[in-house]
Amino acid sequence: MVYFVPSGTYSKYRGAFIDAAKERHIPFSRFAKMPGEKRERLLTIAAQEFAAYGFERASLNRILEAAQIGKSSAYYYFEDKADLFCAVVTYCVERLRLAPPAETIAALTAETFWATLAETHAQPLLDAQQQPWLFGAARAVERLTPESLQHESLAHLAQQLMSGMNLVIQRGQELRLIRADLPQELLLAWFRAIDGTSDDWLVAHLKQLDQETIRKISRQTIYTIRQALAPPLSPTSTQDDDR
Repeated sequence: MVYFVPSGTYSKYRGAFIDAAKERHIPFSRFAKMPGEKRERLLTIAAQEFAAYGFERASLNRILEAAQIGKSSAYYYFEDKADLFCAVVTYCVERLRLAPPAETIAALTAETFWATLAETHAQPLLDAQQQPWLFGAARAVERLTPESLQHESLAHLAQQLMSGMNLVIQRGQELRLIRADLPQELLLAWFRAIDGTSDDWLVAHLKQLDQETIRKISRQTIYTIRQALAPPLSPTSTQDDDR
């Protein structure tokens, strides 16, 4: 997922996302005090629910019933469904290593930029092959409705996702690998459209694909993004091509 991000976000390069979520103490700090096995079960069940239904259609009651947690106990650990959603997305991003730190992005060179993005794109998909709901829950950020984004914690989550993708584009522009003659919002939209379409198809077919096929499609996805965002040819190059 290049999120985030992933439309998301949570495509894959959400550098500051994890740290920002932790700084805002999402969910309540008491959540960390929940017994480990109980917390892992809740996060797993909630991730499966959010992956299947998205944030809006997911049922908090269904999650709590499956996790065998009472409402009064649940609200001791998190504030509401949005609070739990933020915790689940953070959990999935960490499990799949979807958010390389901003320093890693800043350290990319012209030689390593696209190759690193290709590997970063493929590896989480390979890791999620046995648990595709991890990837699906992370991508649920990209499908938040405008109404849901009125919620402060969800808006902050989506904003951090977009921030990470913008860092990737900006670094590519600094290296003169990504065009800078078009609005940043348009470049981001192209990036998300290609990446999101590929992610959706791959997640739907993960269990039927072998690892080499996943890597091949992932490489082609990054290649297509690279072609779409490439700097325009100079007039001289265009004239040479016309000949």
